[in-house]
Amino acid sequence: MGARDLYIADVHHVGGNSQSDKSYGRIFYTKAKLLIFNAYDLDQKTDLKNPNTFQAWGRRGADKQQALSLGGFYEANTSKKRWILKFDDPKALATVDAVLVAAQPNRGSRHPSSKELLFAYRRVSPNHP
Repeated sequence: MGARDLYIADVHHVGGNSQSDKSYGRIFYTKAKLLIFNAYDLDQKTDLKNPNTFQAWGRRGADKQQALSLGGFYEANTSKKRWILKFDDPKALATVDAVLVAAQPNRGSRHPSSKELLFAYRRVSPNHP
C-alpha cells in the first residue's frame, strides 16, 4: 500500500497491564482518508470464551464511553486467521487518538464492554512517504 501521509504501525496484544512483544496486526492510516486494520488470530486468544464480534474503537481521550465505533472485523482469510477492518470517515478519524479492539456481543456494542485485546496509538506523524 502506498499513499502520501501514510502511517504504518504494528499492533500488539494487550495482556494485563503490559503489552507483549509479539505483533498481532498492523494499521495502515492515510491522513484524513482511510484506516485499514489487519489483525491476526483474534479468535485464538486463550482468555476469550465464545466471542461473537471483534469490534474496533477509536479512543477519544481516557473515557471509554466516548469511544467511537469503527465497526466490526471480518475474517478475510480463514486459513491464515487474518481479520480486516476498513474505516473511511475522515472527519471521525480526525477525532481519534488511539485504536483498540475488544470482543463484543453479537452485532457489536455502543461502547466497549469488554477488556482490550489490541491497542495502537494513532496520534503520530506519517512514517512513510
